[in-house]
Amino acid sequence: MITGRKNMRWTAEQVTQEIRVWRDKGEPLYANHVRQNFQELLAASIRYFGSWQKAVEMAGIPYVQVRKYRKWSKDSIIQEIRNLHAQGVDLSFRAMALSQHNAMVYAAIRPKYFGSWKTALEAAGLESEEIYRYRSWEESDILDEIRRLKTEGADLSSKSMDEKSNRLIATARRRFGNWGRALERAGINYDEVRRRKRWTRESLVQGILELKQQGVPLITPEVKKANPSLFAAACKKHFFGTWKKALQAALRHESARLKDLAAMTHGETIVA
Repeated sequence: MITGRKNMRWTAEQVTQEIRVWRDKGEPLYANHVRQNFQELLAASIRYFGSWQKAVEMAGIPYVQVRKYRKWSKDSIIQEIRNLHAQGVDLSFRAMALSQHNAMVYAAIRPKYFGSWKTALEAAGLESEEIYRYRSWEESDILDEIRRLKTEGADLSSKSMDEKSNRLIATARRRFGNWGRALERAGINYDEVRRRKRWTRESLVQGILELKQQGVPLITPEVKKANPSLFAAACKKHFFGTWKKALQAALRHESARLKDLAAMTHGETIVA
């Protein structure tokens, strides 16, 4: 329990400042808690602002957040962090402290829970370095990262990025307004991303043979350059696992097709 400072000479400015101090310490801001622990602050708030709610709002704190106060525990904080991370929410301390989730943040940094936001993130199984990785990036850094992923054949659809790289897509959305606009700024046609080809083993084999017909050397660097999406899909475990195995499958298919063609041609010659 935190007790207030008695016999203070209050001003309106000191009231709002003290409310922010309590908020920053992670103390609940509902009226009953303040009445039990800091009667002087509550009385001064009513004297200067007419009500506790107006005083809280004058301190820049939406009162709806105060009403939604909940009792936190280590487990509930960890679960909330994981839920927000899954949604792609910016979990940097500054962003969270300014968000609607600030009550949870200030609870997390209290000594009785985790003591710091970094410790809370790590308790939730998150790397704090990863959380802040994109935070300080300039727009050019974000665009370079998008282009790098495109070169590697990554699925840049918003659904896939939300699942696999939500830190990047969340940052891009914040900087550019939406993911499609970020891709366009990176020189990538978002319509093509949304119409991303759904690969099968058969279509991969056909794609490899088409590259061969086009004269593309079927070695890793050249294929990644010519068709990164095909290369990345072919190397996935549920298709071929490696480029070597994908290439072998395509060449076997071509060899079998040529044998069938030769047999058909031979049969036509005999008939003639």
